[in-house]
Amino acid sequence: MRQVPNSPQSKRYGIIGDGAVARHFSHYLSLSGIPHLNWSRREFDRLEEKYFSETDAVLVLIKDGAIEPFIAAHPFLLKKPLVHFSGSLVTGLAAGMHPLMSFGKELYEKQTYASIPFICDAGSEKFQDIFPDLQNPFYEISAALKPLYHSLCVMSGNFTVLLWRKFFKELESKLGLPRTAALPYLGQIAENLRTRPDGAFTGPLQRKDTRTIENNLAALKHDPYLGVYKSFLEATHDERS
Repeated sequence: MRQVPNSPQSKRYGIIGDGAVARHFSHYLSLSGIPHLNWSRREFDRLEEKYFSETDAVLVLIKDGAIEPFIAAHPFLLKKPLVHFSGSLVTGLAAGMHPLMSFGKELYEKQTYASIPFICDAGSEKFQDIFPDLQNPFYEISAALKPLYHSLCVMSGNFTVLLWRKFFKELESKLGLPRTAALPYLGQIAENLRTRPDGAFTGPLQRKDTRTIENNLAALKHDPYLGVYKSFLEATHDERS
């Protein structure tokens, strides 16, 4: 159990879970001097109602599919405002407030946490009411748009990681080059996307260089990522027409 001393100016939170998001948000609250209690199955056999009796809100930061069953199994939690951070789940049991950020093993600095936007369920609890001491930007979207929002998050964040991991691995294993050789390229792509996204799309697809594209496809003939290349050709057809 990790506990931060109580502060008369701050709300007090309960955090359920000990995965990456729970660890990061707990660290953010600690850096901000905001009191909170942590609970997880690794530390306790069961959650008792008295454990969060002095908290103002409880954050259910566990796997998406476990959120509703966990709340249903502990109905006393409904006596307090409940929040989850899932980017896809919409439930009447807890307000959705998704931090638009990637969370790895390494914890971040306070400034990084404070810059994270939260995408919140419209018509639910307000971010500023639940977290009055945090200055994070926040936005609201309707429940109907949430599946689209999360699919875009997965494609832009997770899929690009898979592509870059493959690039790094094959630079070393097949081309005999250090992965550090690709870092300036990666950095410039990120900078172009940040500063001029409309002009960040380059290469043979942007140039409509059919011959180079055909050579690329031939080189990937026995590679499972051949389908990925072809899918991008199909998805960008209108943009390249």
